[in-house]
Amino acid sequence: MDDDPPAPAARDGSHSDAFADRLVAELPRLVRLATRLVRDADQAEDCAQETIVGAWRRRDQLRDATALSAWLRRSLVNRVIDRSRVHRDELDIDAVEEAWRDDHYSVAPDRVLERAELHDELEDALARLPVIYRVPVVLHDVVGWTAVDIGRAMDAGLPATKQRLRRGRMMLVSALAEGDERRLASLAQPLRCWRARRHVSAYLDGELDADTRSAVEAHLETCPTCPPLYAGLVGVKASLGGLRDPDTVVEEAIAGRIRQQLDAHSGRTRQ
Repeated sequence: MDDDPPAPAARDGSHSDAFADRLVAELPRLVRLATRLVRDADQAEDCAQETIVGAWRRRDQLRDATALSAWLRRSLVNRVIDRSRVHRDELDIDAVEEAWRDDHYSVAPDRVLERAELHDELEDALARLPVIYRVPVVLHDVVGWTAVDIGRAMDAGLPATKQRLRRGRMMLVSALAEGDERRLASLAQPLRCWRARRHVSAYLDGELDADTRSAVEAHLETCPTCPPLYAGLVGVKASLGGLRDPDTVVEEAIAGRIRQQLDAHSGRTRQ
């Protein structure tokens, strides 16, 4: 994106103050939108703030005051695209389309849907989409924009926008489907503490697959800080289990009276 032009002189102090207030009011919405488009929270906030600053500098270009929100959203989308850098694990659209054209190409739908339901897995897959395909998918299927709105924000025609949306969805399914080898290679590397700790609860409950369980156990064997946390989790879980009421033994005479009351309420007669 070209550098924003210098701010023009304010025509009216009160008008400028009111416009500044409106920009500030729009900032939270822009941050939320940027967070959808950019995985890094700091980068998302930077994009939103830069959009606000750029809008202030170009405030005389806004002809319709009621269009401020849409104007800011378009500016934000373009800023996100301009700031995007190629990710080393990004999918190649040509390779994906070639695979999808092959009549023998398919995926395991249960595996794809299982991973799609896991927030981290879905975000990892989205991050592998080049930004011009990721943005339409997120704006359309997450935020709820129409293809027309997305095309305006991305300065693209409707056919091009729909093509990007189609390609983005195809790439997302492929990314979710091909994760096994990539995930195993990742698990072969030493886990960082936070990643291991996120798995500990499922590890306690015996819910991890064999590869992830092995990676967590290998981390616990060498990490100086995680084993005490794990021991704390085990101890607290055991203590919580002690809150369960023990099975209560009811004397037979009392149990008989209870049965009689239940039978009376239900209109039954015990033999």
